Amino acid sequence: MLTQALASDIRPPNCRPHRYLRPVRMSDLDSMQHVNNARLLEMIQDAHIDMFYVRPGLPGQEIRPRFVYARHELDYTQPLLLQPEPVTITTTVCDLRRTSFRLTSRVTRDARVFCTCVSTAVAYDPDARCARRLDEEERALAARHATPPTAGPGN
Repeated sequence: MLTQALASDIRPPNCRPHRYLRPVRMSDLDSMQHVNNARLLEMIQDAHIDMFYVRPGLPGQEIRPRFVYARHELDYTQPLLLQPEPVTITTTVCDLRRTSFRLTSRVTRDARVFCTCVSTAVAYDPDARCARRLDEEERALAARHATPPTAGPGN
């Protein structure tokens, strides 16, 4: 059992953040001419869809999300304005568990950070209407973008 627990903490050598480029559109702007907070969350969710469900080179693919969000914590650091350059949404996975994981996403352009979001996602079975275990493919994909566990109390 201990060996199995240790094996689940080993990260593959190619762990890396997921990067998603997203243009800012006029429809993203609110009356104050910056990106609306709800639109920032939509942009982050677009990055999550790209990370987990979109496979390049597969035309006509169907996207069927297999997790739901239990929580989003957003910190807005500065207004995101309309500019021709896209923003980069960088996402890493942490706290990978049997049925859930956390995603940390940062919306940036150049060195400026506009928003940081920590989302808790739970694997979900829509037929049974309850949480389920992550399957091996989901765990492997999440592990590709996982951050190493931090040392501290309880680790």
